[in-house]
Amino acid sequence: MKNNIFKHLFLAVTLILGLASCEDRDIVTIDNLAAPIVMDLSANSLVLDKNFPGNPALTVTWQSAAYSVPTEITYQIEIAQDKDFTTPYKLATVGGSQRATAFTMLQMNDAAAGIGLPPSVASKMYMRVISYLGVGESLAATSNVTSLMITPYVLTYPSFYIVGAASYVGWSPDKAQLLYKKDNLSYIYTNLQSGENFRFLGQLAWDGKNYALNTDGTKPENQYFKQWSDVLVKPDGDNENIKFTGETGVYKITINATLGVQTIEAKKSPITMYDFPEIYLVGNIAGNGWSPENAVAMTTLGNGEYEFTSSLAGDTEFKIIGQKSWGDLDWGNISADGNTGYVGPKGDNGNIKFAGDGGTYKITVNLKAGTYKIVKL
Repeated sequence: MKNNIFKHLFLAVTLILGLASCEDRDIVTIDNLAAPIVMDLSANSLVLDKNFPGNPALTVTWQSAAYSVPTEITYQIEIAQDKDFTTPYKLATVGGSQRATAFTMLQMNDAAAGIGLPPSVASKMYMRVISYLGVGESLAATSNVTSLMITPYVLTYPSFYIVGAASYVGWSPDKAQLLYKKDNLSYIYTNLQSGENFRFLGQLAWDGKNYALNTDGTKPENQYFKQWSDVLVKPDGDNENIKFTGETGVYKITINATLGVQTIEAKKSPITMYDFPEIYLVGNIAGNGWSPENAVAMTTLGNGEYEFTSSLAGDTEFKIIGQKSWGDLDWGNISADGNTGYVGPKGDNGNIKFAGDGGTYKITVNLKAGTYKIVKL
């Protein structure tokens, strides 16, 4: 009996010592021994050519970082406008045994825009490599900083076409509605239907570029917008589109396509309705002048569409009003004087200016779509 007691006691002590020994072996300290070093840039200066966006532009090569035990290392290449990297921009992330990576003309031009370097001007771009372990970017080590002179070309921002049940055009890609574009901004005043889905296309077809929210559950190739209004969400069970959850009405959709910004805002228009019994033209058109009480009525076609036929002189200039007075119902060329084909409400418009030749023209206004046309007959 005593022998059994001693045997059990011996086994218990042995087990405890064994566990303590295993725990000691699992405690491993990993230290940085050497940071990665940027060894070479394939060029000291770059003049980027927009005619050859896919051509190689720059190769970055670096020496391995060193840690106290063999382990998987990830490298992140960063650039900035200043050597202190006040606002760093991630150019690439690579892992494994890779010690060099190449970038095309387009990639370097996008990168230059991402840190705010002006086009057509030689500017200095600073570069560094950071090594780290694991997904948490632990034990990061930073290389020395090197630089090059780079001359970007003028960046061409994408065009955006809205399509879907929430939009004016429905799901026909060949009828998708192009937003007005000025530099990095695209915008339009158009009707959005509550509870319905939509997306943006880069062309009048499904094949090609599609733009949706950059969020989990959306197809990676469709992820684009980094920030968006509260009335825009990813639809349940849908990995391609955006759902509009606001009240039905006319909204100003604004897209900022600046690289790294990529925001979309949907904001209620000051005039959320589009269907009125009558609207009028005021200006040097049809001989009525700028007196709103003499404004001429357009023909009402229904569903927010109106038309008017008249001769137009070379200095034609007019606006659209919803009453025979200067009031809240006021539309004109979006944002400023001009002839863009897009209407904006009071507070965000100018006069519609058109150089006619004295001939007869049909003016068509679509307040639901946020557009107008002037076509010679």
